[in-house]
Amino acid sequence: MEQERRKHRRIPAVSMVKEALIESPELRMKRQIPAIVFNLSAGGVAFVTFDSFPLGAAISLDFNLNGLKLEDVEGRVVRVKGKKQTYVVVIAFTKIRNEVKNRINTMADAFDLCETRIMMGDKDVCSKDCSFFQLCTKPARLQINRLKN
Repeated sequence: MEQERRKHRRIPAVSMVKEALIESPELRMKRQIPAIVFNLSAGGVAFVTFDSFPLGAAISLDFNLNGLKLEDVEGRVVRVKGKKQTYVVVIAFTKIRNEVKNRINTMADAFDLCETRIMMGDKDVCSKDCSFFQLCTKPARLQINRLKN
């Protein structure tokens, strides 16, 4: 059996970030860019953007992901894959505040618990009290939104 290389569980976080502040002194860059974050862990983030970044580049990030504020987060570009001016950029965090890391891990726990409950056939798996609720795109969460409206 192949051993898992990741240290942190990833959670899907398909969410548009209108203004992600990306800064890199080594690239002489500091600007706001739009990005679509599609997964997140306490160890890093993957997003789609119109900007490419060189592998290994040091990056500072500031953005708000549906209430989860990633401020003064630092990382290195570990993967870039592009196609027609659209790029998937993966950043491995090198500096992140412990409270943010803990919140992401709590969200990952909630996501995993929800997945288990769905697989077990539970009907009421979704709650607005869930720490993952704001990023969730599961049908159970969407149903709660429909009932609210």
